[in-house]
Formats: sequence, structure tokens, C-alpha cells
Amino acid sequence: MKHFRSLITGTGSFLPPKIVPNAELAPRVGSSDQWIVEKIGIRERRYVEKGVGPSDLALEAAKKALEAAERKPTDVDCILFATTTPDYSAPGSGVLLQNKLGCHKIPAYDVHNSSPGFLFSLELGDTLIQTGKYGCILVVASEVMSTGLDFSERGRLMTVIFGDGAGAVLLEPTEGNHGIVTTRLHSDGSFYNKLWCEAPASLCQPRITEEMIREGKVFSTMDGPVVFDNAVKLMSLAAEEVLVSQNLSVEEVDHIVPHQANLRIIEKIAKNLGAPMEKVALTIERYGNTSAASIPITLDESVRSGRIKEGDLVLMMSFGSGFSWGASLVRW
Repeated sequence: MKHFRSLITGTGSFLPPKIVPNAELAPRVGSSDQWIVEKIGIRERRYVEKGVGPSDLALEAAKKALEAAERKPTDVDCILFATTTPDYSAPGSGVLLQNKLGCHKIPAYDVHNSSPGFLFSLELGDTLIQTGKYGCILVVASEVMSTGLDFSERGRLMTVIFGDGAGAVLLEPTEGNHGIVTTRLHSDGSFYNKLWCEAPASLCQPRITEEMIREGKVFSTMDGPVVFDNAVKLMSLAAEEVLVSQNLSVEEVDHIVPHQANLRIIEKIAKNLGAPMEKVALTIERYGNTSAASIPITLDESVRSGRIKEGDLVLMMSFGSGFSWGASLVRW
């Protein structure tokens, strides 16, 4: 029996055209451009226009990934859609993308693992490729964060961080040495309410009330210090885990593509790993934190700019709500 590895044959990304700089956003939430840049490293982010959902952003990213791989939508035999901001509560965004692409009747999975959702989807896709179940899997991560933000001083901590966007990769089998080398994922539900959105909730009757809206429970919140410390520690450990599993050192890694959560988090991770920032791909300054979409967006920009070349070793890591976190190693 042949052993296949999953090869990323195409990448794509899409950012909505509307640019929201700190100077426009900061006064609305009682912050300042200087504070946002110093504490988080963001200067601007992108927001969708009214009526645009994550499946719309995903469609554009998917088209670019397919074009890069020289494939058609009808070549895709499975879709894995990672998002925490689906177009609707039901159905999932995967079937909406499937319909818009025109690749009917294939399975469309929806992966709800917040920011690490792309890595969770990547491992699932890799496993499905290795079993021979599917031969052309579209992995897409897309987020519309802007429509769920609290644009008041109460929501300042979350609102200045997030932006909208989508990224996609196409996975196909290969017998060569290139492709996904390994992925390690973890979760710890004991921290479930340290980074979460409490409402609407199916455990409540009714699922949403005026009181929930008044109290801000419909907006995502986080315990900043707890999230920051755990993000640094756990992403660092996950990165080390995948390297140790392959008997590799960080010096042998050509590129680090981290979740674009916070520039200060990224800097601390690089320091923990002993990696120079020159190896780290960054898009956070221009796009903010696009949650699950941030890694594939940053990966696509790195590939299209020529930064990532064939044979390069790429290390990716992410952390988010759950807590969930992980890292992946790819030989390009």
C-alpha cells in the first residue's frame, strides 16, 4: 500500500477592500492609535460591507487557491471550512461555499475551533488524504469578525484587535518528501470562559434576550492576561513539540507563520524558540487578527511574494478559544 503525504498545491486569500485605520476606530472605543500600535502592533484592519458573509470571502480565496493549483471547482471532492463566524446558525458555511463554487454533492465539513480552526482542518484534511478517502481537498478559513464587535468602551479590548478576511489551501496526495510533515493539536476546556461569546446560547431559554444584549453577552470577551500568557506558553510548546518529533531544530526552519493574534505575543514566542524575527511572517499590522483565517492569509502572501520557496520548511502555530492550540510543520 502506498503511503501518501498531503501536498499544498495552491494557496489563496482575500481581504475585503474597506480599510479601517486606528485613527478611525480608536475614538469610537476610547483608545488611541499609539496604544493599539504599542500594545498589539495593529495599524489597520479590513471590514466587510453590509451583506457580505464569510462564505463570500471564502469564495474569492478558494478561487485563487484553485487557480494557483491549476484546478477547477469540479476537481474538489471535499471542503473543510473553518470559521467561528458562520453566515448563519444553520446551515454551516461549508455548504454555502460549495454552492457558490458549483462543486455540488461533495461533503462539506464545518470546523468550529476558533483561531486554530485552520490547523484543525489541515490535520483533518491531511488524515483524509492519507487514507485515500479524498484526492483534492479545499481547506478554507474565513471570518467576519466586524459584525460581532462591541463598538463602545466596554468592548475596547476585543474590538481593536479583530478584522475580516479569508484564506485557503488545496491539499492533494503526493508520494514525495514535500507536504505536511506533522501536526500536533491540543485543547483544554477548563479555560472555556476565558475567551468566549456567551450568547446566544442553546442552553438558555430563550436563546437570546434583551437582557443579554444589554449586558454585552452577545459580544466576545476575554481575560486579557490569562489569554496572553497561555497563548505565548502553549504556542511555544506546540512549536517545540513538532520540531522535537522530527528531530529538528529551529535553525532548520526557514519560515515561521504564526497566528496573527498580537505582535507582542508573536515576539515572545520567537524569543522562546530562539528564532530571529526575520524568519517570522507578519500581516497583523495591516489586517489585524482575522482568527482562523490569519495563518492561511499570511501563508498565501508569503508564497505569492516569493518569500516561501520550494523545499523550505514552514512552521505554523495557533491558539484560541477553548482553549485550543497547535502547530504544524510543512515542507514546501
